[in-house]
Amino acid sequence: MKELIFKPIPTIKNILLLLRLHVLLGFLIRPLSFLSNFLALSRWAAKQPKNIYKDSFSLVRNYERRYDLYRHVIEQENLRDSEITYIELGVCWGVSFKWWMQNNENVNSRFYGFDTFEGLPEDWGLFYKSGEMVSSLPELNDSRGKLFKGLFQDTLPPFVSENTDLKNKRKVIHLDADLFSSTIFSLAVLYPYLQKGDIIFFDEFNVPDHEFLAYKIFTESFYVNLTLIGAVNNYYHSAFKVS
Repeated sequence: MKELIFKPIPTIKNILLLLRLHVLLGFLIRPLSFLSNFLALSRWAAKQPKNIYKDSFSLVRNYERRYDLYRHVIEQENLRDSEITYIELGVCWGVSFKWWMQNNENVNSRFYGFDTFEGLPEDWGLFYKSGEMVSSLPELNDSRGKLFKGLFQDTLPPFVSENTDLKNKRKVIHLDADLFSSTIFSLAVLYPYLQKGDIIFFDEFNVPDHEFLAYKIFTESFYVNLTLIGAVNNYYHSAFKVS
């Protein structure tokens, strides 16, 4: 019975490829992709536990709330005095990068920030174009911090190969690259160094076609279990723990 059902499928696929359906229906790719990813996001959100740290629903996004999330995680995970390796992907002006340096007091902690500092390498959504969000390298007044300028594809692999002890460090990873391509690349490169208890922040998590999609593909493809431990702004800023 299965053979009768599945045998025609390759033929049907070949016919559809021959018909070049994208010529007529190509305009549907992006909206259908967005709808599919948004439905996956909605289903994911519905499955999250109700007792995690989370602010109340709001139609207006308040970026200051992400610092409430940071403070919650720092207290819950005892990160204020602990030695951590902090890695931020997408530093831009360095606001969150400096915040973490100021709020971790361990002299052995290290803070590494990555950014092109020349703007987005590609368009992000409908409003942000390639080259926007340009920033100069932030001035760091803390010797524990170091910045890397360039595409993640060029700077992150050499960094991890030169820091082989990353696997033995408690890591806080802050993903603020916005783009799907940058986020999925960073997660894939850092995957071998993740260990139980590491914390991963997403700064634009509920954007269906970008950070959420990267999270979905990463966890499903690498079989990584990331447990949500806090979220604000309707999951826009979300924190996970490797479990």
